Amino acid sequence: MKITLISTSTFPSDQGIRTISAVLRKAGHNVTLVFMALSEDYSKNYTESELKQLEKIAEGSKLVGIASYASTAKRAERIITYLKKLNVPIVYGGVHPTISPEQAVTISDIVCIGEGEEAIIELASAIEKGKSIDKIKNLWIKKQNKIIKNPVRNIIDNIDSLPLPDFDIETHYILEKGNIREFKEEDLGGGIFFLTGRGCPYGCDYCSNSFFNQLYKGKCKKILRLHSPEYIIKGILYMKKKFPSLSYFDIRDDTFSMRPLEDIKKFCEMYKKQVHMRFKCLGDPKTITDEKIKLLVDAGCTDIIIGIQGSESTNHLIYHRNQTDEGVLRAAKILNKYKELAVMYDVITSNPYETPEQIISLIRLLQKLPKPYYLSVNNLVFFPGTQLYRRAVQDGTIKTEKDSAQYLNYWDRSKHILLKGKNIYLNLILNLMRGPVTEKRFGLMPSFLLNWLLEEERVKRNLKNQFPALTATRFLYIFDLIRERILKPAYRSMPLSFKVWYDKVRYHV
Repeated sequence: MKITLISTSTFPSDQGIRTISAVLRKAGHNVTLVFMALSEDYSKNYTESELKQLEKIAEGSKLVGIASYASTAKRAERIITYLKKLNVPIVYGGVHPTISPEQAVTISDIVCIGEGEEAIIELASAIEKGKSIDKIKNLWIKKQNKIIKNPVRNIIDNIDSLPLPDFDIETHYILEKGNIREFKEEDLGGGIFFLTGRGCPYGCDYCSNSFFNQLYKGKCKKILRLHSPEYIIKGILYMKKKFPSLSYFDIRDDTFSMRPLEDIKKFCEMYKKQVHMRFKCLGDPKTITDEKIKLLVDAGCTDIIIGIQGSESTNHLIYHRNQTDEGVLRAAKILNKYKELAVMYDVITSNPYETPEQIISLIRLLQKLPKPYYLSVNNLVFFPGTQLYRRAVQDGTIKTEKDSAQYLNYWDRSKHILLKGKNIYLNLILNLMRGPVTEKRFGLMPSFLLNWLLEEERVKRNLKNQFPALTATRFLYIFDLIRERILKPAYRSMPLSFKVWYDKVRYHV
């Protein structure tokens, strides 16, 4: 049976929909995968011409599936509305429909909640055989004025039982500059984003994982499930052989360092012996140990991202994230020992619940971290379904959909700062610190200037009189506009060899 799957991700790294495609293909279905990639300016949506091209590709399908995050939900809605003319079942899945099924079911008559591999197989089989879909677990089904709300099934405990994600790009398409064309190896950008596990035991208030953990309460042996080192290496070797242009693998688990030491040891031994290619991963301060990092670096890890997010006070009181500043410094000292390892620290800013003291504490923590490193500053988005979103709705911080910031360009710093409207001066400083950090500077900001800006009386004066900070955000807006409208498009037009080189050096200070 012909099935068309559509991803609304901004980059064709969506492993979830590739795995859905893989299980359908394993069941004998003919699957076409379309990546409707648009920019990170989420106010933009698909044109009539782009939708007509998508319709042509989907013609003849007996089932259409579409996935979206909260930020791309408007794009998914436009696609679903347009493709209804095909008069075939459309199933809407992914993070957003899982978290907001009540809203999603007003758009699509079939909504898939949670992990969808088993549900999609049952749905496709029922459609092919002309049977009822009304009792398929994980599905909400709209029939006239009635909505059937089936419960989620038990989570897949043994994720090694799943086939490898579908990277048979011969049946894939991608949207580029208004045209949907056949997918090419170069669209991978010289690297592959690869998840080696599912779930996160932390469930921080800003993250959708807190919702998933509640959704599957009593439905799983454990929420964090890991692929075996054998499964991971098998997948990596397959992709390395299939795509000669690959120069790295980007392991995107929320925290790869959470794996047991013996597991990391086995993975590293196999990777070093068989793969011979650099890789990146993510970690968290609590699970960083010298022995783990030594193994990873020796196996070929060149980049690691560590989530700090906020000061100890912010993490405990606002995000309910069990992390201490002392723990961050301990992990940072370990990482700094490995000079060949590029370290990036992630922090969250533009949080209206933070006090000036909490923001300053975070900046002081960043000043204490051993240099060099790369600082990634991310502006807070209230994602629907998260604990923080519910809090913001209840107390009136979010009055309209736009107040959540989910449809802003993720990197449009000035708009995020102004939308939240609190502590503008300090949030501006933190955003300007983004970039390479050395003893002499934070991004483009000299260290002496940072200390001058943080003098107590100066902070009080600028928090009270916002005019200087508001003026500075206008210049920041112009800079971000140049980056998004000129620099990023220029980068995307560069040859693959340049992108590979740039990725290799960009975070090495």
